[in-house]
This record gives sequence, structure tokens and C-alpha cells, in this order.
Amino acid sequence: MGTYQDYGNAEFGDERLSKRMVKLLEQLSGRPESKVSAACQDPHQAKAAYRFLANDEVTIEEITKITRDVTMGKINAAKPSVVLIPQDTSGLSYNTLRATDGLGCMGNNKRSLGINIHSAMAISENGEVYGLVAQKLWVRPPDDFGQSDGKRARVPIEEKESYKWIETLEKVGTTFPEDTMVVHICDREGDIYELFCKALKEGVHYLCRRSYNRNIEDEDGLQKLDDLVKSLPKGFNITVRVPRDSHTGRIARDAEIEVKFGKCKIQKSAQLAGNKELPESIEVFFVSAVEIDPPLKNEAISWQLLTNVPTNNNEDALARIAWYTQRWKIETFHRTLKSGCKVEELQSDSAEKLKKLIAIYSIIALEIMQLTYIARVYPDESCEKHLTEDEWKILYKAANKTKKLPEKPPTIYEAVVMIAKLGGFLGRKSDGFPGVTVIWRGLTSLYIVLDAIPFLM
Repeated sequence: MGTYQDYGNAEFGDERLSKRMVKLLEQLSGRPESKVSAACQDPHQAKAAYRFLANDEVTIEEITKITRDVTMGKINAAKPSVVLIPQDTSGLSYNTLRATDGLGCMGNNKRSLGINIHSAMAISENGEVYGLVAQKLWVRPPDDFGQSDGKRARVPIEEKESYKWIETLEKVGTTFPEDTMVVHICDREGDIYELFCKALKEGVHYLCRRSYNRNIEDEDGLQKLDDLVKSLPKGFNITVRVPRDSHTGRIARDAEIEVKFGKCKIQKSAQLAGNKELPESIEVFFVSAVEIDPPLKNEAISWQLLTNVPTNNNEDALARIAWYTQRWKIETFHRTLKSGCKVEELQSDSAEKLKKLIAIYSIIALEIMQLTYIARVYPDESCEKHLTEDEWKILYKAANKTKKLPEKPPTIYEAVVMIAKLGGFLGRKSDGFPGVTVIWRGLTSLYIVLDAIPFLM
């Protein structure tokens, strides 16, 4: 796997700390499921890793900054016409760490301890993962638990947790290649009028799955957006691949959907009437994608999207839907962090050290996702670009249970399938391409074998 040398440019004020971060990334990536001490293997190396995490010069801000810098380097090299920035929030549970200083409450239980994470990643239109461009890790103070909706409604957006969407938009910024369109992709939690206004002011693009049936301007006055969509003539039909949803248990499937689109002006809500800085209305384009004859009524796909990217014809509408389907990459990233890198099993005496580790494991989770993408899109590329000679040779022997090596190195596709087989992938025709889960398991198994070789010789 990669040597993570680009992360040696982190500015911790001491070159030795930057080198230690690279070393720690290499150690942890070799055993993504292991605890820090086990991944380092040597007690002295483990002690050095813990000293690194405890050092006040090693800040979460600098770790996220160097991660963004590396990502921007990849984008600047690729110069894509469009970069999608899906954002999403997740919670990391640390209920067993009652003695850990600085943890906050989570969810609907005041005694539930953890850390909240909001991440924004940069990907291409066809799903290539460039990396993270922003990440926020925070804890919710116990005093904020159980606030009424009425009380929250009176709080300025800057003092709400939902401000993370606007804050992330600001952090991502606009310093991208000149001809690259940057589009923030949000789920229903990001349906925030202030976010749309901020994007309008900054000249930033967004695509959001709407949560609210907003009032819109009409020739006859005001009406609801849902009513406008229903009143439109029959749209056109397409078949899309619906990704699995881990929250609802929905499996991946092909779905036939009807697409409608148009343009309207959404109104500022009554709750924001006192905010004179916000315009009374803003122009948006909408896309409606509703599934026809779903397998179960409660599983019907209904994507109601808002965007400020001009959407004037069928081709535009299809592009917006295709963009939105890429949003699941950010969910895959958080799932990789939890299930692959096992960040919820980390232990520390402080939340700040946990945050640093989470940010470091985020880099490793992205590398796993990038390897999966390369194998899908560039299957004939040699695996030597991504695996050392020892790695691919041991991988081939372990996966195929043989001592004989091939005449030439396997392709990256063949290598990834072999890695997945070490992780439990059966490789049947019906199994399709292996996912990140079996790949990270396979990588862990591969590095266990590699670690054992010196003791077997």
C-alpha cells in the first residue's frame, strides 16, 4: 500500500513529528482493524505513537489541513470539470469509556457517550475518491440535551449544530482549478435556507435532497412546492441503480423512476422573518425522481432535489440525479471508519486524543476506498503501482494456496479480488465486485502473513 509520504508535509513545528505521522499511518494501515499498540507491534514504537498523540503541537486542525492539502493536490493534478463534495454526519459511540475526559452525549439518551463527526469528501462525477476536504469532530455538551424545538428555533443558525453545513461550505472554499465546477451534495439534513443563501452569496453550487415542502412564489400568489411538482405533466422514465441503505436495511436494486424538473422561487420561512439579511426568496431548480412500482410501498424511492445549478432539460436532470447517487460515498466512508478501521473500539484517556486518531484513521479509510475505485475503473493496471513486490507475491501465494508465482504481476483488479478472498469474498459470478468490507478484512489478513514471514524463515 501507499507510503503516505505526502503527509510528511504536516506543519507541527517539528519535522520529527511529521515523520512520526507518516510512520504511524504506515503502521496503522497495515493493520486497520487492530488497536494502536498491536498495529505498532513493537512496544517502543507504540510508546512513540502515544507520545505523538499526546503532543500539544499535534493538533486536529493540522491533521485535517494536511489531509485537505493532499486531496487538493490530487484534484489540481486531475483538473476535473466537476468535483462533487458530499457532506454527511455520523456519531461514534464510546459508551464504555466512562472515565475518558471530554466525551459528550449522543442521540436520544443523555448517558450515551461519544463523538460526532461531520465529513466532506471530494469525488469525481464517476466516483473517483480524491480525499477529504473538510472534517469536524465535536462533542455535544450535556446541557444541550433535550432542548425543545421551540427553543432551538429561536437560536441563530451560527449557534446550532446545523451550522456545520454552512461552516463546511466555508472551509472547503473556492480555491479549485479555474474551470472546475464544485458542487456540495447534501441529504435532507442540509435543507437549510441559510445554506442556500450563503451559497448564492459566495457563488458556490449545491445539490440538496429537500426535507421541507416549502412555500414558493406563483402567478396566483403562494403555493407548496409539492403541489407544483404534482401539477406538472408526466415526466420521463429512467432506470437507476439504487445503492443499499444500511440504516433501513434496503438492498441494492435497479429501480424505474419518473423524472420531473423545473424552476421556482422558494420563500423564506416565517421563523426567519426577523433575519433581514436573508432575501425574501431565492431562485432554485428542482428535480423530482419517484420510483414506479417499487417492491414495497415503504421502500419507494422519492428523491426531491433542489439545486442552484441550471437544470433546463432532460440531460441536465439526469446529471443531477447521477450526482446525487454519488452521495452514498460519504456514508461508505463513515462505515469504513466504523466497521473496517474499528474506530469505535479505540481507547484513550481524553476525547482530544481520540479525535486525532479518528482523523488519522480517516486517511486510511480513504486509501481503502481509492484502491477499490482504481480496481473497478482501471482493472488492467498493474498492481505494482499500489503493492510492493513482496506484498503482491505473498498475496498471490496466500490467495491461491500455491508456491508458484505467475510470469508477470497480476492486474490491480486481480490483486484486489485476491485481497477480498483473504477477507472472506467467495468470488462467485453472482457476488459481483467485492466491497470495501471484505477488502479491508483481506488487507488485515495479508499484513498478518507479511508480519509473520521473518519468523518463519
